[in-house]
Amino acid sequence: MEELFDSALPDGKRPDIQLCVFPHLREFLVIDLREEQPRLLLLNASEVFDQDFFENVEAEFSHAVREESEFPFAHLINLPLRMEELIREVAMTTILERLGVQPDAEEVPSVVVFIISGEALAMQSEGLVEGLKHLLGDVPGEPVEQEWQELLSRLVAAEQAALQQVNQQELTEALKGDSPDFFTLWEHRN
Repeated sequence: MEELFDSALPDGKRPDIQLCVFPHLREFLVIDLREEQPRLLLLNASEVFDQDFFENVEAEFSHAVREESEFPFAHLINLPLRMEELIREVAMTTILERLGVQPDAEEVPSVVVFIISGEALAMQSEGLVEGLKHLLGDVPGEPVEQEWQELLSRLVAAEQAALQQVNQQELTEALKGDSPDFFTLWEHRN
């Protein structure tokens, strides 16, 4: 389990900041390893996806969509991919600003993002805590470890519950015939 958080960069160094994102939750973890004493922060999506974030995304999209190109159809076809990159870049910039990193800083910290889903979500929260302890090293104090355990357990349980609810809702829509993602063999949707 330790390997979940033990992601080395291509040069063998550990990243300065690791984000643990739970796709169906508003909260996410930030593991900041830039200081001698590692910091574990719990942030809310509303701290990232604020008015400035949306205005920045809109401005960047406006620029991207109007950009002159020798191949206008290829340019428009590639817009969804460019939008994904643009949103990721603006979100990362906003998170780094929230952590005190200026966008024009000479040395930008390295960041790794973990999406806690699939196998990581299926494992016990104790395994996640063990991986987190390995990443942070020996931080003195049992109460801190207990705090991580409770926090990760809560986030994992909430993500599992949210995912179960989404799956149940999709199944209900499929059975009612309201979902475009499911169809029967005899159905003709044209």
